Amino acid sequence: MSKINADKESNIFGALKLIEQLYLDGEIPGHVFRNILQEYKDDICVADFTCCKKDKPEREDSQCMV
Repeated sequence: MSKINADKESNIFGALKLIEQLYLDGEIPGHVFRNILQEYKDDICVADFTCCKKDKPEREDSQCMV
């Protein structure tokens, strides 16, 4: 059973990395990307994902989850 769970987590992580690339390429807005990460935060560690674009200054009240 643990192999099935590991495969599922790997698939989710891979799919989220592809969605992250869409966000970084400007194909989807940041709020959409954050909502998708929020949906899957219980299944995988979202700390491995970029939440805010690097060219924007970081703010304490930012909506970033990481």
